[in-house]
Parts: sequence; structure tokens; C-alpha cells
Amino acid sequence: MEAILQAHNCSVPAREILEALAQKFSASAERFGVVEVTVKQVWNWFQNRRYAIRAKASKTVVPAQTNMPAMPRDDPTTVRTTPQTSQTQPAPSTPVKNMPQVPHPITAPSGQSAGKNASDSSQMEFEAKSARDGAWYDVATFLSHRSLETSDLEVLVRFSGFGPEEDEWVNVLKNVRQRSLPCESSECAAVLQGDLILCFQEGKEQALYFDARVLDAQRRRHDVRGCRCRFLVRYEHDQSEEIVPLRKICRRPETDYRLHQIHSGSAASMNAQKTGTDPLAGNSLVVNAPATAPQKLPTPLPAGESEAPPAKIA
Repeated sequence: MEAILQAHNCSVPAREILEALAQKFSASAERFGVVEVTVKQVWNWFQNRRYAIRAKASKTVVPAQTNMPAMPRDDPTTVRTTPQTSQTQPAPSTPVKNMPQVPHPITAPSGQSAGKNASDSSQMEFEAKSARDGAWYDVATFLSHRSLETSDLEVLVRFSGFGPEEDEWVNVLKNVRQRSLPCESSECAAVLQGDLILCFQEGKEQALYFDARVLDAQRRRHDVRGCRCRFLVRYEHDQSEEIVPLRKICRRPETDYRLHQIHSGSAASMNAQKTGTDPLAGNSLVVNAPATAPQKLPTPLPAGESEAPPAKIA
């Protein structure tokens, strides 16, 4: 899939190629008895890789940027899937004040804008919560906006990878936010107990991204496969709990400062080693969990959990 992406100059391939890839992955022996890979999942993998390439390019051009770039999801099957229903959203019963149509829709930046400063507003990407299933999806375009009698502002969004039939009015304050960031293996230290995260929940009939809270974290030594830490999370939409690997977690951009602290501490330690000084003398870095973090659950993580990495479709 990486070769296909490069052959198409970091553009999403034609639908026929996506369909062929989805059929190939679904027919593989590793996915026997598992939900079939959809075209939307393959499409999302290419989108996430394009996003990661653009973020890396921005980091190279502007090394001192404030926001850390997003990294690709480790497992291409861990993607945002289609809402359960494509029925048109009914008109709200609350009276609304019609607002003029936005003359130029705000779209997600293209790969050609990779060289621009990532802190620029044109580079910011958003996600929105769908009222149809309560899951979060990447926003491709803000089409229009309106103000309710309750003074709440709503925007008409088009989700990435979906057509006009899936357009939806969403509350700006409650259900629109900056895009969550997939975690690289080295970023597990930025995920702490009590954090609000976006977590991939796999069910028998669907696999979607939902808000969740980190209840506990079991830190493990990394190996050639990457991060082996495990996190106990509680999904906010149904209060169910699950132990998940880092690859299923997307952290919030507000946690970027932790990575800056960690990277600064690592750089100071390396400089101290080169100069022969004590690396701990001038570095007292401590990353604390939020004060409102819940109590650590007494339930230990399963001792017999398999260490084998999850199967990938690419």
C-alpha cells in the first residue's frame, strides 16, 4: 500500500484499486472469521498516511512549531467507518435563525500545503461527533452555519470520505473540535491516567471511534515491534471498559506540551552525556497526571494476554 501511495504521488488511488485491496485483505487467512475490510477502511488508511506525510514535512520545514504533528495509525484496519444509517438528518424542532451561506467552504488542507507552518489556521483539521451513532469523524468541509434561538451555533459539515447524503448539522461548542492525533510508539508516555482520548472500539457489526477515559496504564518495555504498553479505558457513550494497545488510541492535541517536555528532557540528557556532566543536575522534568484523574482500579491487567502484535492489512 505504501508503494501504491507513492506511485500515485501521495494521492488516494481510484475506487477500483481500493475495492481490489479491500477484497484481497478480506480474503486473507489472517482475517478469517473477522469483519470484512471495507473500501472505506482502505480509503481511510490512505488518507491517514497522506496526513502523516504532510505533518512530517511541516515538522521538517518548521522545527520550532508549537503543535506536534500527527502520526499515522499503526494498524490500517483501525479506521473510522461509515455511520450506521444514511438517512437524512431531520430538521430540528428548535426554531433557528437562517444565516447566509458561507461563500467559500472551509476544507481540510491538501498535501500541497505541506510546507506551510502547521500552526497556521489553514493547516488546522477538525473532527465532529455524529448524532447518528455518537462516533467522531474527520471533517472535510464546513458547508454552512446557523444560529438557534438558544444562541447555540451549528455548522453543516461534510465528513471525510462521505457524500452529501451524510451531511449533518452539529453543535459547534459540543461536537466540533480539533482533530485527535494518532499515537506513535514513542508517544505512549504522553497518555496518562484520567486523560480524555479518542479510542477505537471494535464490535461485531461496527468499528468506530468514541470518547473514552484512561483508567489505568500498564507500562511495558518496548521492543522491535514498538510500544507494548496496555491501557484500561472506559468508553463514555456506553460506560464499557476495555484493555487496548496504543495503536487504538488517539490523544488530544492539548497533550502536546508533554511531548515537548519529554523531548526537551531527552535532548538535555544527551547534551549532558556529550559534555560529561550529570544529566540529572539540570533536569527535573516531571509529567504529572491531571488532578482530577480517577483512582487507579484494583483490577490488574490479564496476565495471560497475548504478546503477539495485531494482524495488519498492509
